Amino acid sequence: MQVFFKVSFYLFLFGLFIASCKSKKVIPSNQDISKRSTNFLLKALGKNKIEAAWLTAKAKINYEDDNEKIKFTSYIRIRKDSVIWFVVKKAGVEAVRAQITTDSVYIINRQSKEYTIKNLDFFEEKYNMPSSFEAIQTMLLGNVLYLSNLKPDSEIKNNQHHLYVEKDNVRAEYWMDGTNFQLNEMQFSDVRNDQTFRMTFDDYEELEDEQIFSYFRNLNVSGKNTNNIDMDIKLSDVKINEPKSIKFEIPKRYKKVD
Repeated sequence: MQVFFKVSFYLFLFGLFIASCKSKKVIPSNQDISKRSTNFLLKALGKNKIEAAWLTAKAKINYEDDNEKIKFTSYIRIRKDSVIWFVVKKAGVEAVRAQITTDSVYIINRQSKEYTIKNLDFFEEKYNMPSSFEAIQTMLLGNVLYLSNLKPDSEIKNNQHHLYVEKDNVRAEYWMDGTNFQLNEMQFSDVRNDQTFRMTFDDYEELEDEQIFSYFRNLNVSGKNTNNIDMDIKLSDVKINEPKSIKFEIPKRYKKVD
């Protein structure tokens, strides 16, 4: 159950957001870019903020850590400010069903007939990362998660706009495309514990409603005292603002585990 517990957490924390409409590719420019003010860049990120009352999506995921490699498919449903739900399947068979509410995470392991329930505070204490429902939902919707209310600094780095801020030994960094200002990368580093969470965004496409989404994500977790994790996430079949049923029931015969 351990690998799926970790996958469940990282899926919740760093999330997915895509669209299935016919679309036009957005081609990033390789031209040298001009310096922009921090306020301009923050406003550009704000313009790309996604609002969705409901979301459903499919994700094909390649997961690798220090001990194993697995491939699986996940089906995700989100009801804004209420619940996040997903099913993990291997070879077409449900392996894990999980949901997160405003204060807890519930995970059912179909293979071992076990389940676990954790408070969101558990993840913040264990991984030293934001784990409020609002923070998780923000990233699931593809929006930027800010470390704090502090205004970041900005510069041009590797022909991208780079924003960065540090508070309480945690450093947050954001890389934006030099011309269309789409988010290319978001990284949080725990300086004290030498641990880094990094998510990159690729395969951006322009939808019919002129919103821009990333169809491919990579999540990387690394550190001196942690299990290194790398996840490729390929997205498809999203429907937005279409209410769906969310079924989550723990069978009575299943055993509770920590």
